[in-house]
Amino acid sequence: MHVTLKFIGHVDAEKLDSIIAALAEVRSEAPVEMRFHGVGFFPTERRPRVFWCGIEASPNLAEIASGVDGALVPLKIPAENRKFVPHLTLARFDSPHGLAKLLEAAAELQSLDLGSTREAEFHLFESILQESGAEYAKLKSFAFVKGAA
Repeated sequence: MHVTLKFIGHVDAEKLDSIIAALAEVRSEAPVEMRFHGVGFFPTERRPRVFWCGIEASPNLAEIASGVDGALVPLKIPAENRKFVPHLTLARFDSPHGLAKLLEAAAELQSLDLGSTREAEFHLFESILQESGAEYAKLKSFAFVKGAA
């Protein structure tokens, strides 16, 4: 599971070093505090494509997402035009098969508290699409707290 700060999309391999250099400049004064609770569906419960867990986060999570977005614009990676909504993607759906049971269970999980974490780094992942779904490979980690190496 991960919190997506920015979906970059397909980029040519020769751009990777520039992306890494740009992301290395993103900073914050403090680690991000996150609490995970509640679940829901995107776009709606009637037509779910994604099952998610909600996140309450310190304000600097949105600031870091904005910093990542802004750092990549000079590399011709378009800025995000949607508001940043932090969430954990728990599942994606290709068909409605079996969703009735999940919808029923999710209604009981609205107030479920799944714990909290404190993070001081973010990661660049490559998603590799397979027939079984996406596989993720961590390419680089970035400490974002000022003064951290």
